[in-house]
Amino acid sequence: MAEETFPWLGFPPAVDLANTVLVTPAGDRDLLERDDQLEAWIAAERSRIPGVDAASGRLAEVRDLRRSVRELLHACARGKRAPEEARRRINSICASAPIKPVLTPDGRALEAPDASDPYSRFEATVARSAIKLADRSEDRLCVCGAPSCGMLYLRDHPRQVWCSKACGNRARVARHAARRRRIQKRTRRT
Repeated sequence: MAEETFPWLGFPPAVDLANTVLVTPAGDRDLLERDDQLEAWIAAERSRIPGVDAASGRLAEVRDLRRSVRELLHACARGKRAPEEARRRINSICASAPIKPVLTPDGRALEAPDASDPYSRFEATVARSAIKLADRSEDRLCVCGAPSCGMLYLRDHPRQVWCSKACGNRARVARHAARRRRIQKRTRRT
């Protein structure tokens, strides 16, 4: 069920959260309007985002975090300067949960946010993901160019302009249909 609702999951945490707003011809569609939708997203991300369960029951806070993350990532993907308020908020979240090195019981070294509040750890994980993606030296972050998509994605190669094969097909079909309409208009005039 969660995979059907969120088929694009698999990007860094900040992108997965930002993409819970879909761009449609009728306007943006929010996939996190209700608590049950948030719970579905949490279930889908449980194995990917450490501490995501702490977001349960905190819909307003998650949506507020998403707003800042979307502003930051969309500006970056379009080559624009990060909005000051979003940049400050993301930096503040990271500062509130500094990173500490830890050794796991199985002997692996990890870096984990140092915060007593589990939600702060979740927020910091998403915020750090956004910061890494917004780094000017990282130029893989893009906005899909297909009609009515607008999803953020990471390019696999420099010329990639769509987030998926389905979006590429939709864009090519739309381009072909527009070309046929232009030709039909010209032939009607003559």
